[in-house]
Amino acid sequence: MSARPTLVLVDALTTGAMLARAAAADHRVVHVRSRAELPATFAASLPTEVFAEDLTYPGRADEVLTRLRAQAPVAVIAASEFGVEVADELAGRLGLRGNDPVLSTARRDKSRMMEVLAAAGVPTPRQLRGSDLTELLDWRRAQGLARVVVKPLDSAGSEDVYTCDTEQEVAAALRAALGKTNLMLCANEAVLIQEHLAGGEYVVNSVSRDGNHWFTDAWISRKQVVSGKRLVYDHEDLLPPDAPVLDELLDYVGRVLDGLGIAHGPAHTELILTPHGPRLLETGARLSGLANPPALQRCTGADQVTLTLDSHTSRAAALRSRPRRYVRHESARCVNLLAHREVPLPTHALRAALERLPAFESVRFRKADGTRTRPTVDLNSSPGVVFLVHRDPEEIESSYKMLRAVERELL
Repeated sequence: MSARPTLVLVDALTTGAMLARAAAADHRVVHVRSRAELPATFAASLPTEVFAEDLTYPGRADEVLTRLRAQAPVAVIAASEFGVEVADELAGRLGLRGNDPVLSTARRDKSRMMEVLAAAGVPTPRQLRGSDLTELLDWRRAQGLARVVVKPLDSAGSEDVYTCDTEQEVAAALRAALGKTNLMLCANEAVLIQEHLAGGEYVVNSVSRDGNHWFTDAWISRKQVVSGKRLVYDHEDLLPPDAPVLDELLDYVGRVLDGLGIAHGPAHTELILTPHGPRLLETGARLSGLANPPALQRCTGADQVTLTLDSHTSRAAALRSRPRRYVRHESARCVNLLAHREVPLPTHALRAALERLPAFESVRFRKADGTRTRPTVDLNSSPGVVFLVHRDPEEIESSYKMLRAVERELL
């Protein structure tokens, strides 16, 4: 029997751990860390038990490249947002299928992302990158914008994203973000101020191969306002593939993927459908943070994790056999748990209550049992995510209402 082929994953954190475990069934998984240190919260999610090797790239680039070349890997995949740039670099230097490293920063930095897309003729929000309050306020006035959004250039999980209606709120948002080390372990030396986009918010997940794009699932997002005018994700509903908005959304997302040079592998795109058409919030050249293979297999007969692995095989047979737009067999709702006060997270009691819901599929906690919660203001302070799946949308709605009642009692 021949040895299993080697597959390189960069930063297999959070849902990237699913990719690593799935890959380990047929591959020898070599893990590469893009940073000498990873945030403890994320590092805890690494499935180190499936790694044949666990290498650190910074300061050892030549050594790592030599080691990888000797193993002739079949692919290099960015397994999380952290790993996008190093994965691009490694794939390029190893001569493997990958996205052009020239545009790596545009796939990470939200300011450059919009600049590259605008240059390619893709409609984008009005924006300004800056660190000087006077400059930001002058731009807001010159653009005639009452409501704006202020956010870091390259963080994640809606960290330090603020909706601002006054100059005082813009100043407070700048103070909150500037100089802070964000979740990507980068110092916020500037922020992005953008026009606030009015309209429905959508999420589109995809897998690409040689510049062709397959859309694996698309969702409409619902948010709610919490303290300090922070918008937090409430839930997302899986759209039927014949939803009238999908033609326009998927055409736009395809243009975004092309403009950012995402020709291979997974992508996660968030956008707003404004009265003037779709406008991008951001695209990540990686798996969705809420990837859930069992739930998506039930709903669509495929999932982004499995198709990402297949996209890097020689024939990509499973991907090529799929329609470019997903099908839907069951309805689904992805619900973010919201903590309302500081309490030790009761994962066992929560799970027991949630498992009684008619549409319950799974729950994924972001924090360990007993970890003290704090009121939710972004994805990172949400205690977990619950997937509801059922053929009857009314059963999902009923389960959702019961879920929120349980949450109020326990969180």
